[in-house]
Amino acid sequence: MVLAMAVLTILTFSFFEPFFIFKTAKTIGLDKGLSPKEIAFTLKDEGVLLEPYSFIFWSKVLNYDSKLKSGIYDLTPVSNMSELFLALSKGGRPKEISITIPEGFTSIDIAERLNKNGIVKDKDLFLKFIKPYEGYLFPDTYNFYEDMQYDAILKKFLDRFNEVVPKNYEELAKKKGLTKEQAIVLASIVEKEAKFDEDRLLVASVFLNRLSIGMPLQADSTILYALGTHKEWLTKEDYQIDSPYNTYRYAGLPPTPICNPGLKSIMAVVEAPKTDYYYFMTTPDGKAIFSKTLAEHEANLRKYYGGT
Repeated sequence: MVLAMAVLTILTFSFFEPFFIFKTAKTIGLDKGLSPKEIAFTLKDEGVLLEPYSFIFWSKVLNYDSKLKSGIYDLTPVSNMSELFLALSKGGRPKEISITIPEGFTSIDIAERLNKNGIVKDKDLFLKFIKPYEGYLFPDTYNFYEDMQYDAILKKFLDRFNEVVPKNYEELAKKKGLTKEQAIVLASIVEKEAKFDEDRLLVASVFLNRLSIGMPLQADSTILYALGTHKEWLTKEDYQIDSPYNTYRYAGLPPTPICNPGLKSIMAVVEAPKTDYYYFMTTPDGKAIFSKTLAEHEANLRKYYGGT
């Protein structure tokens, strides 16, 4: 009886004063699905509570054990237990997750990465939402949060694109005989075809030269986009695919970008030097070798790969 009274006294006392040990604001994170016990020990580890058991007890007594929510909380010292429960039942701000989108990612790649990291639940629905913006989903590192609204995600990508790409890009593209949209399409091909940054300007010049004479771009990356897959080598059947993205069968640019290019590829298109190169190949280590004539190009192929 004495022990029971002592415990009750301690629990009652804990409702008010010694429960808290933090004197200044604290920012804590509570993950989804935590039980009151797990929340209590998290608060103790974060220096919010002296001990966790009174929290567990009062959460049950006050019927808060099913009302505590996840999120990031900016807590300030409160006078009693009830105020803390009230704060934790309102829900914190979403937990930010840092995600890097590399240069050359397609909208499919982006949808898969965000789905894998819990940013979007329905990968296919999200893909349909962002697919029309292929080429403008600027590759960078972003802070997202779980179950983020699709339009908010898209806004992050587009805002970054508009922030980074020069305001006079349309004017620069026009000097190359392209619209801004065409320049981004070509930049996406450059992104996929040039492995090293130092090759991007000359790769862009090759494609610009081909466009100027109506010569097919013959970029394997556009066929891969049409196939919707990643593979190291294309087959003869792949090259025959009847698609506007098959730049072996159809001259000119494909109808849309084939990936989301980085700034270096975007600028390579409008800063490409004038050259006499109409061909290039890549060595096994990815280095681009440029040629002026088909004969030179075929000789380079034989040198590195033993045939054409």
